[in-house]
Amino acid sequence: MKRIAGVLFVGLALALLQAASAHACDVNAGPIWNQQDAEKKCPDTCTQAGYTGWNGNWKTTVPGKMSVCGCVVDKDVDAGPIWNQADANKKCPNVCKNDGGTWNGQWKTTVPGKMSVCGCSNGSCLPKSS
Repeated sequence: MKRIAGVLFVGLALALLQAASAHACDVNAGPIWNQQDAEKKCPDTCTQAGYTGWNGNWKTTVPGKMSVCGCVVDKDVDAGPIWNQADANKKCPNVCKNDGGTWNGQWKTTVPGKMSVCGCSNGSCLPKSS
């Protein structure tokens, strides 16, 4: 039982670290009145600003006048097959560099034996032009 609890704890800790590693930038969105209003405004605000999407966070910066949406900077970039962490350590830094960013340490297989993606960040709050 202790072993299962330990495995669950480690898994939870890794999931939290992975979520924390995502990079985000605040983008002005005009006034946002509540969560429902944020859900309408923020996705478009982030994509129109050139970011990957909205991370679900927002805050008011000037009451009644200005709020910001948390926009996702990270994106997944195709890397061909990645077989394990050592392979990712070799491939992902160059994959992200070739896309104009840096590797954020994340990767995942999208098509077993054929395709994986590297998590890349452009490293700043100025989105990469497509």
